[in-house]
Amino acid sequence: MANVLLLAAFLLSSSFPSRAQDTSIIISTANTEALESQLTETKEETGRLKNEVDRLSSLVETLLSRVDSLSDELSGEKVRGAQLEQNLTRQIQKLEARLQTQCCSEMGPSPQGAETTANPRVTQVGLASTTVAGSSGDAQELKADCAAYKASGQTTSGVYPLGSLPSGVQAYCDMETAGGGWTVIQRRQDGSVPFNRTWEEYKLGFGNKSGEYWLGNENIHLLTNQKKHTLRIDLQDWEENQTFAEYSTFRVSGESDGYRLHISGYSGTAGDSMTYNNGERFSTVDRDNDVYSNGHCSQQHGQGGWWFWQCSYSILNGRYLGNCGSSCPAYQGVVWHHRRGVRYSLKSVSMKIRAS
Repeated sequence: MANVLLLAAFLLSSSFPSRAQDTSIIISTANTEALESQLTETKEETGRLKNEVDRLSSLVETLLSRVDSLSDELSGEKVRGAQLEQNLTRQIQKLEARLQTQCCSEMGPSPQGAETTANPRVTQVGLASTTVAGSSGDAQELKADCAAYKASGQTTSGVYPLGSLPSGVQAYCDMETAGGGWTVIQRRQDGSVPFNRTWEEYKLGFGNKSGEYWLGNENIHLLTNQKKHTLRIDLQDWEENQTFAEYSTFRVSGESDGYRLHISGYSGTAGDSMTYNNGERFSTVDRDNDVYSNGHCSQQHGQGGWWFWQCSYSILNGRYLGNCGSSCPAYQGVVWHHRRGVRYSLKSVSMKIRAS
């Protein structure tokens, strides 16, 4: 009997490993099936996420395309607005000229030496003809530029016709600063004239010669290519501090070369913020000639015309922002970086040239 019991115990003990092994296989198979199920669910979720990413990417592309379209429309509206403003300005100037002519014909000639303008700071000198009235009242020959008027004895700052430019072109002559005889090619002082103009407007010139204006790239080219010129820039901040920058060489190439800037020989008290622009072509809101690969300097930095590179330390034709201190939008105002930084918009600035 004891032998039978021992035999039974032996047989039972030898059967346990096989059962344990079978159990392990069953568990392993269940785990594999669970992992495969999870993997399938993960693939499905990944597919759904990819589809969602594709949908969102398509939506972003559509929105970016719409933004570009709206930006182009806005730029077009700004250009059309500037053109409309220029046309209105010209019409007003024509009407003022007619009224002045009619008034003068009714009143007769004014007394010798009488003031010809209501603004005591600005004198309108001469006519767009071959002669110009001198300070003593006698007629003198039309002169090439402001330096020539100064050399002939003119000492009154004001608007003069320039004989070296096409008939009718006038400029403000500064007869007082640093010896006088300066032909003013640009002036900002009160924000009355917008400078976000087109290529054609910057080419021909715009504004009021008795106030804010740009003489015109073609006129600046004609003046500076006849003889060597010095450029002087007078700047004033909102604390009434006045500084200047002077460049012994200043020349602007013709339109076929993009009115390229040639400038060197800095001296002065404002710091050199313009040698950086030497050799660069002129850019406007509607013509991008800068070398900045990530954008359009004129559109992004003040919307004025300038000799941008990448982009500029000086933007004297930027937006007239008024007195916003050192918290103005960066690179948007009337900027001279080495004077007050790129977040300061100057109160007044004038660019003037004189034959060396």
